[in-house]
Amino acid sequence: MALFSLRLLERVRDPLFRHCLAVRPALRPRSAAASQAGRVVPVIWQRRPEVAIVGAGLFGLVVAEHLTRLTPGLRVQITEASSRIGGLCVSDIDPRTGVSFHPHGTNVLATSDRQVWAYVRSRTTAVELRPRAYTSYNGALLPMPLGLEAIEACFGAPLTPEQARRLVKADAAEHQCQPPATAEQAALAALGPRLYEAFVRGLLAKQWGDPTTVTADVFTDHFTLRYAPTAEDTGARWQGLPGGGWGPMLDRLTEHRGISVVLNHRASAADPPPFSRACVVTSPIDHWFGQDLGALERRRTTIDWRLVPAAQAPARGTVTYPDPDLPYYRTHTPALLGAAGAGPQLPGRRRALLVGFERADCAPVGRCGVHQADVTLRTPRNRALADTYLSRAAAQRQLTASGDPRVWFAGRGTGSHDDMGTTIAAALRLAETLARELAARTPPPGSRASWV
Repeated sequence: MALFSLRLLERVRDPLFRHCLAVRPALRPRSAAASQAGRVVPVIWQRRPEVAIVGAGLFGLVVAEHLTRLTPGLRVQITEASSRIGGLCVSDIDPRTGVSFHPHGTNVLATSDRQVWAYVRSRTTAVELRPRAYTSYNGALLPMPLGLEAIEACFGAPLTPEQARRLVKADAAEHQCQPPATAEQAALAALGPRLYEAFVRGLLAKQWGDPTTVTADVFTDHFTLRYAPTAEDTGARWQGLPGGGWGPMLDRLTEHRGISVVLNHRASAADPPPFSRACVVTSPIDHWFGQDLGALERRRTTIDWRLVPAAQAPARGTVTYPDPDLPYYRTHTPALLGAAGAGPQLPGRRRALLVGFERADCAPVGRCGVHQADVTLRTPRNRALADTYLSRAAAQRQLTASGDPRVWFAGRGTGSHDDMGTTIAAALRLAETLARELAARTPPPGSRASWV
């Protein structure tokens, strides 16, 4: 008994053990099946983890899983502020229809990166599909991205690609005198006023904010114009969804024996997670530093999910609505994507479809509905503030580059918002970089762990 008491006292003195007792969330579902059954598995390390990852979204989970596979025996702890893993990529099953859906939007993976597609295929049963987004214009649905179909509809006549190019060039000519600084200037220079007013202005305003104040890359990163029919464009080489949605796949990424997950704990520079060799921060960078230099401006978005009679539901899986008079700017109809895991409609609901109506700028937290998210605005002020925080982060890394613990900042937390393929590719690269660095500066046996 005395020996047991002495060992318990030693455990209580250990900072990691006290950390786990204090936040008490070091219990998590071990798998999707365990989660559904309400079973939890305690995860309290005997020793401090070598690597900490802040944020259990897609980026953080891929880094953790890939890094532990590249570095056998490595211990990685993921700290998540919310009560579940997955971030904006969580998926659920609608009990009324049996349809698998992503509460925060249609997260189809589209990539031409062979490594990304191979990674997803090796972790789940990936279902290949070729979904196409559409935009609503005068009661018709036109394929996206903007192409010959949209130009013909806007100018009201059948056109050859060369005729379409000449018309757009003439319409945009007077707006190409100087480099664009705002999204509106970039759109007018690329499309001209007619296409801009018909397809872009309302969508920019509803989703990202005032087009005259957000930066030009809001347009250039999200819109392109083709002079050939969009319907002939096959898009990225590989497109698809994990069977059953992203949720089960992301849950499986945490099942590696070297990974633990701490939920319901918001880590920060003032209250960092325990680690001995490296920390990857994917949470918002201004939150990490306590917003002591100011808060990044954000726009709150939400998706209201409803059952809609099939006759009144959108005819396509994803449709955008640039009409400024509509409160929403996009609809999502998962059953029309053809993804695996979208089970049959339940009896009595065969004539209804689950549809998500996406809108933005919907008032304070709690008034947007359940499925809400904050998106960092791309404004000159935000860019300057994010750069200031990143400069501080770079200085922190330089101060610790001698072999002491290092802190990395990556993912959406740095202010960017990438698609699924780009996010996975960046996470794989970071994991490989970390694996090389950890191998190059392996600590000597018996060395003590440190705190940042």
